[in-house]
Amino acid sequence: MKSWSYKLSIGVLVLILSVFYGLKPMSVNALHYLVWKYSTPIQAQTGNIDYQGAHIHYVSYGHGSPVLLLHGGLSNKLSWFSQIPWLVDSGRQVILIDTRGHGYSTHGDAKLSYEIFTEDTLQVLDQLGIQRTDVIGWSDGGIIALLLGLHAPERVEKIVAISANFHPSGVILEADSTQKYPDVTIFKTVRDKLRSWWSGAGDEHAELEAEINELWHVAPQMTHTHLNAITAPTLVVVGENDIIDLGHSQELAQKLAAGRLEIIPVAGHAAPITHADELNKLIAEFLNIKP
Repeated sequence: MKSWSYKLSIGVLVLILSVFYGLKPMSVNALHYLVWKYSTPIQAQTGNIDYQGAHIHYVSYGHGSPVLLLHGGLSNKLSWFSQIPWLVDSGRQVILIDTRGHGYSTHGDAKLSYEIFTEDTLQVLDQLGIQRTDVIGWSDGGIIALLLGLHAPERVEKIVAISANFHPSGVILEADSTQKYPDVTIFKTVRDKLRSWWSGAGDEHAELEAEINELWHVAPQMTHTHLNAITAPTLVVVGENDIIDLGHSQELAQKLAAGRLEIIPVAGHAAPITHADELNKLIAEFLNIKP
C-alpha cells in the first residue's frame, strides 16, 4: 500500500512539474504574482461604484503616476498577473477594474456596450480622484482605452492598445467563442468550468458569453475620423498570429493622431500572458518606466 501511494505521489508531482514547465513562462509569472501579492508591503485599496444598476469592482495598488489596466472580454482583472507586480514595484499607482458583468462586477440593468464600459471606467476614476492616467487595454479593454481617448481626452495621458480592433471587420475569426463540441463530453464540461472561472461570471457565464459574442459582431464602430480625433500617444500592439488582422492594426496605428504599431512575433491574441516579457518591454519603453 505504501509503495503504491508513494508511486502515485511521485506520479502526481511529476505531472505537476511537467505542466508547470510546459506552461513556462506563464506558470512562472503566475507563481511570481502570488508570491508578490502575499508578501508585498503595499496594501491594495478595493472598492465598488454603483452605476446604471451595477456594482463595478476595482482594485488600486500603490501611489505615484497612475496607470489603468483594462482586461479583455470574458476574462477579469487578474489576467494582468504578468504586469501588476513590476508596474507597482516601478512606483506607479496601478488601477484594475472588473468590467461590468465580469469578475466581481455585476451586470446591472444596462445592455452591455463599449460605451457603458467606458462610462463605468470614468466613474471609477472619479471615485479614486484620478484626473489623468495612462491606460493599458487588452482586446475589449483596448477598445475601451481608445474610447476613453476619444470621449474623455483630458483624462488620458498615453494609451497602450493590445489586440484591439476599431471595427468588427478587423477580427479575422468569427467573433464567437462557441466551439462545436458534442453536447455531453468531459472536454465540454472542463472547458465550460474554465471559461466561467476565467470570466468570473460563474453560473451566469453562458448568458454573459452570449451577450459579449453579440457585441463583438456589431461593435465597435469607430471611423477614421474618430481615430484621428484620438490625440493621446498610442502604442498599438498585436500578435503576429492574432485574431486581429495585421492590416487592420496597421490601419488603426496610421489613422490615430499619434499612433505607433508593434507586432510581437509568434504571439496570438493572449500576448499579455503568453508573451509577457516582450510585451512588458514595449510597455516600459513607451511609458518611460523601468520594468
